[in-house]
Amino acid sequence: MKLNRKQILPALLALLVLAAAGYWLLAPRESRVETISVEMAPASRILAVNGRIRPRLQVDIRPALGGELVALPFDVGDRVGAGQVLARIDDAPETAAIAEAEASVQAQQATLAQARRDLARFEALGQFATRREVEQRRLSVEEGARELSRRRAAVVQAREQRDRRVLRAPFAGVILERPVDPGQTVGLDSVIYRLADLTAPEVTVEVDEAYAAEIRPGMEARVSFPGQAGELRAAVAHVEPRVDPATGARDVRLTLVDGAAEVPSGLTVTVNLVIERRDRAISVPRSALILGGDAAKVRLVGKDGVVSERAVSFIDWPAETVIVTRGLAAGERLLADPEAAQPGEKVRTGR
Repeated sequence: MKLNRKQILPALLALLVLAAAGYWLLAPRESRVETISVEMAPASRILAVNGRIRPRLQVDIRPALGGELVALPFDVGDRVGAGQVLARIDDAPETAAIAEAEASVQAQQATLAQARRDLARFEALGQFATRREVEQRRLSVEEGARELSRRRAAVVQAREQRDRRVLRAPFAGVILERPVDPGQTVGLDSVIYRLADLTAPEVTVEVDEAYAAEIRPGMEARVSFPGQAGELRAAVAHVEPRVDPATGARDVRLTLVDGAAEVPSGLTVTVNLVIERRDRAISVPRSALILGGDAAKVRLVGKDGVVSERAVSFIDWPAETVIVTRGLAAGERLLADPEAAQPGEKVRTGR
């Protein structure tokens, strides 16, 4: 059957539409990708770790002599001054020893006074007293004086022993713990109080040995406290030279430069250690790198929109952004997601 002209034209139009649609669907098209513009700018290497607040000074108050606690005037949270009496232990034995020693001193004073009177009397006799008698009285006086000094020293020793029953604060601070109660019998190993100076707290952090080697005293840091806006400046004060074999970490201690209000001992804080600052460097997101084997690569988008691949070197550091030391130049563009396109593929940028 032959088709007339009116039937041919619509058929041809339909074929053209189908062909155009097929070409549109099947023809290769440039995909749209997100890119990062490489820039030279100031950069820092930051090590983010958790730390804990620790007092600048902390000591366990223990008794020098055991016995019954007869006075324990402070409790947890109380502030005490340097030299203030913190506790008293029953000193009845020392008090009795002091009384006995003092009585002994008084008796010896009387004995010495009598010896001096006897010496004076024999010296007054002149030629009527033999030289031997005078020397005997003089020797008695000397021995009596030495004995008086010994007994006075015994009094001092007894008082010092009694003073050891009194526990005083070695510095001003806050009572953190009081594990005992009044009336309790304590020994040399008993902790009466745990005292701390919280006016200038320090921060301690544990840093993996792989990164701790780059930390030096004097390095700056920023400390964030939970529930508080902003950060406080800190400085590295000490890096423990020993690696803990159990954790593989080294302790780092920081002091707060700006000072801070008193915060609880043991509080967990966030610490950002500034390991390095560079005035000019190329920084890229770690997610833009293709990591595999010993080399790292990036995928660049050329001016013609064609994707290429290039090896780069960077400082491997536990951060979302890394510093690239070789392989990139300012003004180049690289794929934000390196899996968004393959090398040789032509793309359109989304920004």
